[in-house]
This record gives sequence, C-alpha cells and structure tokens, in this order.
Amino acid sequence: MTGHTFLPIKPGSNRCRTCGGWVDASYHSAELWSDVDREREAVRMAEEAEKMARLMRTPKGSVNEAAGLVERKSPLFFGSGQNPSLFGGR
Repeated sequence: MTGHTFLPIKPGSNRCRTCGGWVDASYHSAELWSDVDREREAVRMAEEAEKMARLMRTPKGSVNEAAGLVERKSPLFFGSGQNPSLFGGR
C-alpha cells in the first residue's frame, strides 16, 4: 500500500475511507512520502477544499417560514411582532 492521508470512513471512525486500513497503519505516515506524493496530496487537498467551498456557497432554502413560526409561537418573542395575543392586557 502506498502512503496517503488518513481519511475516516465517517467522523470519529478509526478506519480509512481510501484503503480500509486502521488509523495507525504505517502507510498513513507522511514521513515516508516522496516529494511527488506530497505534491499529489497537496493538489488533492486543494481540490477538496475548492469542492467544499463551492458546496458552502450554494444558495440554500429560505428560512422565512421557520423564522415566522418561531416568532409567532415562541414565548421568547411575547411582547413583540405581529401576534395580537403578545400585547394582551396584563
């Protein structure tokens, strides 16, 4: 097995997504890598970062409905907003 960065199968896992090996396997050690391996890994990590950045920048759905529901139903917002029962004569 050639050296590579350990990528967990899922968060907190001790198994590698790439090879299925354990976290402490010798081929997960970056000390054994050549310059080409380091460059390849740097490119892979840069591509993964770009992919994650694109995903984070995609427009998500509107939160207006959920925010309105919280504002109308939550006791935290009594005394404010459009709900007439919030200003009851106390």
